[in-house]
Amino acid sequence: MYRYLILLLPVIFFLYQCKGERNNPVEAKAIGLGLITVNTQYPLPLFRKANDSAPFDTLKFEQRKSGATKFVTKGKLNPYQMSEGDSDEAGRKNIQMGLIRFAPVLKFRVLDTTASSYTIVSNEQTWDTLVIKRDPAAAYYVAEHQLADNNCINCPGSKYNPKWSVYETWDRYLKRVEFITKDKLVIYDKPNGKAIFENKENTFLPFGVEAVQGEWIKLKKGFGRESNFEDAKNYSGWTKWREGAHILIGITEQTYE
Repeated sequence: MYRYLILLLPVIFFLYQCKGERNNPVEAKAIGLGLITVNTQYPLPLFRKANDSAPFDTLKFEQRKSGATKFVTKGKLNPYQMSEGDSDEAGRKNIQMGLIRFAPVLKFRVLDTTASSYTIVSNEQTWDTLVIKRDPAAAYYVAEHQLADNNCINCPGSKYNPKWSVYETWDRYLKRVEFITKDKLVIYDKPNGKAIFENKENTFLPFGVEAVQGEWIKLKKGFGRESNFEDAKNYSGWTKWREGAHILIGITEQTYE
């Protein structure tokens, strides 16, 4: 029997509130350029503007008595994804089940990036924005596999740096996640084209993403999950993954089986 753990659900957010002023609200929501995963081992200075010389706040990560991670900031955080990770007890139970102890996760939607900074959405509900500046001593990866390749001390070819962040464009991110699903799925032969398949029964169909074109993605059968699909049906085509800033698909970044 397989045990699936969904690590990324874009419709779920963990809300942390404390006193602070609203930061750089923008007029209209946008899908942005992609996502940045932030290291939760080191304090993260936060700036209101890219040209500010000093941070107005610093996001800190403290260990709770339970063993989970507490996010400490003056402002309100409601990012794309935020999880405190496993407590000591939850971690032990997961390991006993053949899984792992799940670490804290912090991902922000990126609206703009320069050679020295990232403009991020700090609150997905109010659409407040902040700026994260690049630290010259840190490693900034542009693909998740780069972190895995360099996350080993003294391994051949590994350029280990404990201070890291991973910024992935939506194109790169969607193509590397384990699978995506969609309710009321309709597949078209091309963007805005002719419908070639409709999942009327709303059965579980885990797809991989072959290409991204604006609001559309080209689907392929999820790797290792071909048994979920009927041989006689054509699933190769396009569907919308978003409407503007609203994401229409469920994204499963990784599973443990």
